[in-house]
Amino acid sequence: MKRTRLILALSSAIALLAARPAAAGTLDAAPFRVVPASSEWTIDDAKAQPMGEDVFLVATVSNTRTMLKSVVFEAVLKEASASSLDELCAGMRDSFANPAVKKISEADAIFLGQKAKRFIYEVTQGGQTTYNEATVFIADGKGWTIACVGRSDQKDEIKKIIGFYQKKATQPK
Repeated sequence: MKRTRLILALSSAIALLAARPAAAGTLDAAPFRVVPASSEWTIDDAKAQPMGEDVFLVATVSNTRTMLKSVVFEAVLKEASASSLDELCAGMRDSFANPAVKKISEADAIFLGQKAKRFIYEVTQGGQTTYNEATVFIADGKGWTIACVGRSDQKDEIKKIIGFYQKKATQPK
């Protein structure tokens, strides 16, 4: 079930974020492009990293000076439907059962013209708390989760990271 796969992916990503920039996958098929605010940011999207059945970590965007990061997950949907977003979001909600995760808010959103959900939560591991903002949406038959992460005292900077993700221009056919 997608819900279980997303929970496993998020749990694994939290560990990766605490450790190091992860090897990631290509963004060529993504409905967005990543345009970082400055040259201090690096994009690692060389190779997809499986996180569970049909869920892949496809990119890590990081700033080693500020320790801010963003990760992009892609969930391959067997069949996109009206309930696909709800199913992916149910996986996010299930992750809040983990005592290390504290949900702050959940809200409907529009992201790159797509119906989306935005989750704000904190994760405490090893005595350190990270502040997380995740945007979940469906585009082109795939589920996407973009998580922006940093220390709790970096909330203002974390909120700006989602602006790095811009809709790709449509190509004439």
